[in-house]
Amino acid sequence: MTGRKLLNGALTLVVLVAIIGLYRVTPTQKDIQDPTPVNGIVGRSVDAGRFKLTVDAVRVGKTLKIPRSSPDRKTQTSFVVVDATITATREPIHLNWVRIRSADGVSYLGANRSGLDRVDLTSFQFAPGIPARGSFVVEMPADKLPGATLQVMEKSIMNDLEPQVNVPLDVKSSPEVSPVVTFNRVSTS
Repeated sequence: MTGRKLLNGALTLVVLVAIIGLYRVTPTQKDIQDPTPVNGIVGRSVDAGRFKLTVDAVRVGKTLKIPRSSPDRKTQTSFVVVDATITATREPIHLNWVRIRSADGVSYLGANRSGLDRVDLTSFQFAPGIPARGSFVVEMPADKLPGATLQVMEKSIMNDLEPQVNVPLDVKSSPEVSPVVTFNRVSTS
């Protein structure tokens, strides 16, 4: 009888280990609803399905100069200006979700300064097949840029399983901070 008890105990243990193993590998609700990452690198086009994005350059300054707008915007941290080229692929779109995630996991949202809402890439409607060049602006400490990643999505809400472009900004050490950085208005030429 002790052999049978030992066998039952072993089978019970195997079933418990299997249940725990399955529980750990089963996707959570968060896993199912998270955006789908589409990774890229600076200087190369990233295809997110509904749009293509190329990060052309990253510039950092203490003062932001917007052409045909005054006064210049000043900050206690830094303005990170990400110059990019974006092409809608199927239909007109807006990019409503832009942030920079630092290496320590803190996310910095696109700057919400007066005047930017009319001239940056988040305010532009992209037409299919026509590349648009411009800039995203994020206010953040310059010393948080090494190891940081630009993250861009089309939708700001209800973005379950939507493609999220992730482009490491390729900043290796503390970047050079200019006294003034000029913002590039969106152009399609």
